[in-house]
Amino acid sequence: MNSATTATEFLTKEDYLTTGCSKIDGILRGGISKRGITQIYGEAGTGKTQFALQLCLTAQISPERDSRKGVLYICTESVFPSKRLQELLKTSPISKKYKSTSDLIFVEHISTVGDLENCILTRVPVFLANNSIALLIIDSIAASYRVEYEENQLKSRAKSLRSIGHALHGFSMNNNLCVVCINQVSANMGAGKSLCHDNKPVLGVTWACQVTNSINFCRVNDQRHIHVRESSYVPRASLAFDITQAGVFGSSIL
Repeated sequence: MNSATTATEFLTKEDYLTTGCSKIDGILRGGISKRGITQIYGEAGTGKTQFALQLCLTAQISPERDSRKGVLYICTESVFPSKRLQELLKTSPISKKYKSTSDLIFVEHISTVGDLENCILTRVPVFLANNSIALLIIDSIAASYRVEYEENQLKSRAKSLRSIGHALHGFSMNNNLCVVCINQVSANMGAGKSLCHDNKPVLGVTWACQVTNSINFCRVNDQRHIHVRESSYVPRASLAFDITQAGVFGSSIL
């Protein structure tokens, strides 16, 4: 008996978290995968955190209120945007239909690499064992590392990133949850002709090897765009999107 699994069969078995927008789900072939690590990277102001907040609402979607799962949101570089979350809870069609609540969003603030390692490697496993969680977000994975590590400490940074990545993959596999890591970019000073200005996610090859799916958010003039950049099963695709008071919504495929 042939036990090989084709790419099509793999996709039908894959479990996804909807983004709350059918157009965005479409280019992602269902939404955010519950396998591995999804990286969302881009410059400031491109909508990464807005998108993450919307996922905090969709993660709570369940046919039965008592079976709803929560979200663990780890902040590393700024305070959690609670004001914007409250606005979404009032205006988003997702929240209105599925009665999303802030009570199921657990926020952890981290400021140093040591704190992040302690959180991911020690506290999160205990938390997941005692709580039903559908989504884990780190916003952002790069902040602490960019502040603390110099060029002569790259080996230590690589070791830390591998430990974090290994743990996150384990959470995804063992707890059937989505792992989303928001990342920053390094600017390419000679760019400017391409839609995303050729910006690359920071943290180098070590972190890139931990990532399962990589999605770039960019902004050109007044229009924001989502680009599926690197994925083992989703082809490269691009979509224009808008941020409104009610959330993030795709507008046209590029």
